Amino acid sequence: MHISTKLMASAAIISTAGMAQATESLNVSAYGGSWGDALTSCVFKPFEAETGISVLLEPSASTVTLSKLQAQASAPVIDVAWMDGGVSELARDSDVVAAIDPAMAPGLAGVAEQAKYKTDAGDIYAVGNGYFAIGLVYNTEEITTPPTSWEDLWNPDYAGRVILPSAVHSSGVPFLALVNTLAGGTLDDLTPGIEKMSTLKAALFFDSSGVANSGFQTGEGLIGAHAATQAFTMADSGLPMAYVIPKEGAMASDIRIHIVKGTDDLEASHQLVDFAVQPAQAGCLAAALQVGPATQDVDMPGDVAARMPWGPDGTIADLSVSDWTAINAHRDALTDAWNRIASGN
Repeated sequence: MHISTKLMASAAIISTAGMAQATESLNVSAYGGSWGDALTSCVFKPFEAETGISVLLEPSASTVTLSKLQAQASAPVIDVAWMDGGVSELARDSDVVAAIDPAMAPGLAGVAEQAKYKTDAGDIYAVGNGYFAIGLVYNTEEITTPPTSWEDLWNPDYAGRVILPSAVHSSGVPFLALVNTLAGGTLDDLTPGIEKMSTLKAALFFDSSGVANSGFQTGEGLIGAHAATQAFTMADSGLPMAYVIPKEGAMASDIRIHIVKGTDDLEASHQLVDFAVQPAQAGCLAAALQVGPATQDVDMPGDVAARMPWGPDGTIADLSVSDWTAINAHRDALTDAWNRIASGN
């Protein structure tokens, strides 16, 4: 009896240790730079404090994260991944993200329906965690007349000092698609966009927001296609930077949370998703990054509300989000063209 009791106790200890190990930490792939800093302070650190589960962050651009998930598909290392719209759909099509169960993440009830991204079968494969817009960012000391159009990127005065996203950055491919459309092309005919871009002299093509910000900080770039959130961040740090929505419209998208298919920590992964979409976390991200909350009923101070991608009085419905299905159907051709443009070939 004594031996049996000891064996049972030992088994319980082993079982408990196994459970603790399973939820001891989560491997998370998310953005680097100021975006990663904001997610850390608004989501990851508070989550660790509340749950005792450590977040092991691996900073990565969305396209790089997707490549990692595809390479690790048979034995995933990452548990939860933040990726931008567009790349998110590619992750869905690659079958590397799991269905998110609303019963395991009850906070999803407070998320706008259009920010719950679903498969054809109706399963949620991604959840929006904040909307952003890409427009014109410029140096106000050297450009005293605010730009009004995407066409201003071709102003001869800015030749060699334009900063643009690369094909690796999630906004690079849709930017070429936009330029092509404005030049009279279609996704089946990229020639007008390629010819238009071949006349634009860029200072650099950035893979990450941090690289773009550095280019503006050093004076290498005067103007570029960049996120409103980054313009506000640089301005708040004392740099003479401003953001305008071009008359043709800004490009809107969002950051999204995904649970990786095959994760051993499904319950803890759902805990992180649930925590990230709470009003307090969504409001914190809105203040830190000026991203529009996908979570409903988030209270924001007036100065934060004024910086939302839909304006101080707008809503998600006012955003013009890229048609990712159409863009992704032509992504290979767009990426190849954009890489050739960036390399000067």
